[in-house]
Amino acid sequence: MTSVSWVRRAAKGLSRSRPLARWLLGVDFPPCPEGARYFDITTPVLVRAARAYLSRDSRLLDMGTGAFGSIGLSLWRRTGCQVVSTDIHPEIVRQARENVARNRAPNRVVEARFFEGVEGDFDCITFNIPYVPTRLLAAPGDFQSDGGPEGTSVIEAFLDAFVVRGSGARALLGVNRIFVPPEKFLPLAAARPDLAVEKTVRPPLWPVAVYVIRRREAATPA
Repeated sequence: MTSVSWVRRAAKGLSRSRPLARWLLGVDFPPCPEGARYFDITTPVLVRAARAYLSRDSRLLDMGTGAFGSIGLSLWRRTGCQVVSTDIHPEIVRQARENVARNRAPNRVVEARFFEGVEGDFDCITFNIPYVPTRLLAAPGDFQSDGGPEGTSVIEAFLDAFVVRGSGARALLGVNRIFVPPEKFLPLAAARPDLAVEKTVRPPLWPVAVYVIRRREAATPA
């Protein structure tokens, strides 16, 4: 078994732990269905990084929220911010709405791809973006992690959409550096002159990066 496979297997087992998920995210979760998971390796880092930019008056757009709406719910609990969560899969949207109701949260969950069908402006966008190359997907149920042939297809599509609709918002993108290392990610942002990477969050001993991105006119020095 390769080191990548070992890390993925260990992370998948932990991501299905209901007590661990509740401790990390502060969210009430139902039992985890077969093939699902409460979070992945990037989720806690993304939540912690986004929390610094949010307050009760902030509007958060959480893209690709997953079956439990975990990131949006966790940030709502921690900051009281207004949350719109999105996903492109109707069944996942339904499940996320159920968990929002379970937590008695005011979060809205809508079916949308990037900014399509999402009204208004946002202060912050979180996206635990699909980054696993298609050939490395462990099972059909991992489709939510499918980042295309090189793991960057969804990243590139999001960056293009953000150029058009990003306005003054910060986008925080969480990726696993094993699959998309900085030398692969940063040139994608640099190729779009209207965007700037304002900050990179890289916790020690953890193969995750959260990139804080803004439109260049709104960016502040790192």
